[in-house]
Amino acid sequence: MKNVNTEISTSKENDRVIEYAGLSFYIIYNTDSLKTDDIVFYDAVIIQAGDPEFTRHIITRIRGHFNPEHYLKPVLLLNQSSLKDPYINLIDGTLYSLEQIKLILPSVQNILLRIKDLTFTSSLSYEALIIQKTISFMYSRNIDKMKPNVDFNSGIGYNYPILSVNFSRKEEHQVLNIIKTMTEEKLITKEFHDSVYLCNNCTSGYMSYREVCPKCNSSNAVSQDIVHHFPCSYVGPIEDFKNQIDDELNCPKCNKTLRHIGVDYDKPSIVNDCLSCGHRYQDFNVKAKCMNCQFDNEVEELKKSTINVISITKKGQVMAVNGYVTTSRDLQEIKGTVKLDTFTTMLKYEVERLKQTDGKSNLAVLHLKNSGEAYSKMTTDLQKTMLNFLIQDIRKNIPTSSIITFYSSSTILISLNDLPLKIAKRLTQDIVDLMTALIETNFKDMVVSIDHSVKPVSNKLSGELQIQQLVKDYF
Repeated sequence: MKNVNTEISTSKENDRVIEYAGLSFYIIYNTDSLKTDDIVFYDAVIIQAGDPEFTRHIITRIRGHFNPEHYLKPVLLLNQSSLKDPYINLIDGTLYSLEQIKLILPSVQNILLRIKDLTFTSSLSYEALIIQKTISFMYSRNIDKMKPNVDFNSGIGYNYPILSVNFSRKEEHQVLNIIKTMTEEKLITKEFHDSVYLCNNCTSGYMSYREVCPKCNSSNAVSQDIVHHFPCSYVGPIEDFKNQIDDELNCPKCNKTLRHIGVDYDKPSIVNDCLSCGHRYQDFNVKAKCMNCQFDNEVEELKKSTINVISITKKGQVMAVNGYVTTSRDLQEIKGTVKLDTFTTMLKYEVERLKQTDGKSNLAVLHLKNSGEAYSKMTTDLQKTMLNFLIQDIRKNIPTSSIITFYSSSTILISLNDLPLKIAKRLTQDIVDLMTALIETNFKDMVVSIDHSVKPVSNKLSGELQIQQLVKDYF
């Protein structure tokens, strides 16, 4: 039985390692290199936070890694002073002395336990990989809601901690696409936080807004007031009223002195003089110059994007535990299937058809319970090949009028139209047997577990509701 330290002590093998309560804490000093390869051998990391820039780089390297043994590692800061950075949201606690490990131990233990719940697979796309990282991190930290933080260093002006760390400043706009996909996949819900306007050329949010000449687009201009003299109704730029002797204003038309604004005269507007082309104008154009690519945008053409607070859903938590393999967009490449939205629309029409006829149609669901185990044993190319083979074989065994879609990478929906329920159940069982044989033939050491269910399509309920009722036990 392994000895469990009841007191904090330094490891005999490595003086960088602190041992306590059966856990090992690896210390990274601010004089170290930026390499973090060794952290996989320890339970948690303690970063000496004396140098804010060094601390930021280390946190970025750990959380930006694609190995879950890196990016999910509990990270603590020691002697944190004034690290004011959005990436502070990527740490799991702060220490002012190593003795405080005792106080933060329950939090570290809880993170490590929740990490053990997770399944990690080879994702079909980079987008799916980032989504898997995000939901895994949120699940392991028991984070229900992620709020974006204002960040000057961000390409979009806001930082989503575990998302933004995966992209360079120039690529950070892709975070918004990831969030859109996660929302479409129902892995998260979103709540409005702010709006940002991004460059129409490179999608950067670092803009310089300028008033420019409508003739030559130069921002090199001077402005002056327009003066309206009440007694004689003369209107002109204020320079017409100035003299070189004193500070008084004299009307160039009637020579009277302007004494009291609001009584003798007013300033109804301003006029601008372009120092580049000499053009005089009142109404200027506004342009937004991108500081990233130097493109001068018309403000009307800027890309408006919404910044949202995101919350993980029950489905998101389940997918973190089971392993998230692919997005619906990736699955659209599988021949013989339709998009889930298309499937839902076609089911809606089928419900309407059944209201007018005595036909019988059925809805079947096939759910691979241990999909995470299966996908984790395959490369990305092998996953795509297997899914293509599965759909081709399923398609051979069902009527041509049947429709197939992926609800997720582990769940297939089939609309079996114009068939009695008894025949639909038999066909579904045949498909389950076929899938089981195909997977077990290719993965001899794997026990396949496929749940399935078949229900008649009701003309009393919407197609979307019937789908939700069919898959609710799996998510």
